[in-house]
Amino acid sequence: MPIDDLTALGNTLRAARKAKSLTQEQLGDKTHISTKQIANIEKGRMNPSYLILKALAKELHLSLDSLISPELTPDEAGQNEMKLIYSNCPPEMREVLLHHTREFADELDGLSKKLETK
Repeated sequence: MPIDDLTALGNTLRAARKAKSLTQEQLGDKTHISTKQIANIEKGRMNPSYLILKALAKELHLSLDSLISPELTPDEAGQNEMKLIYSNCPPEMREVLLHHTREFADELDGLSKKLETK
């Protein structure tokens, strides 16, 4: 990964960690990644392995795409967030989530059509 990409990755991870009000040590405890490794990733000094990225992304509720490709469009970022919400949902609750999401999408579609006719 080029240096600029590592810096962007580090900035994204730091911002996500702080948004969750976690210290590097707390994040390390939750992910079983050393505080030193987390600090080096956040400073753009370390190119983390897939397994490290996966553990950090899962704990910080980020998609791997958002870490690797920070230039995602808002639509792409939203799609990734929806996937992440689904995958972080307990398996036994996923159908409930999908059902309510479909109902909400139908309501939004109906509202959109009403606004178009005005």
